[in-house]
Amino acid sequence: MKIKVNWEHKRVKHALERMWLRGISSEDIITAIRRGQKRKQMTSGLIESFYSYFSVIYDELFFKDIALQKIYPVTVKIW
Repeated sequence: MKIKVNWEHKRVKHALERMWLRGISSEDIITAIRRGQKRKQMTSGLIESFYSYFSVIYDELFFKDIALQKIYPVTVKIW
């Protein structure tokens, strides 16, 4: 399934600011989403992916017709 990260959404502005402050590139975000250990947050339904020294919190939509997984990053945390 192909992954597409939507960087134009309103909610992504916060994630982009956090990425720039922490020196994390967009390729790092995609790698974290693919390879990181995932945990679903019970209160909001968002997914948190832990990878290397940071974690990405995002929302995802699946489009099975065209085999596409659309990702909406919410924020980036360093741990």
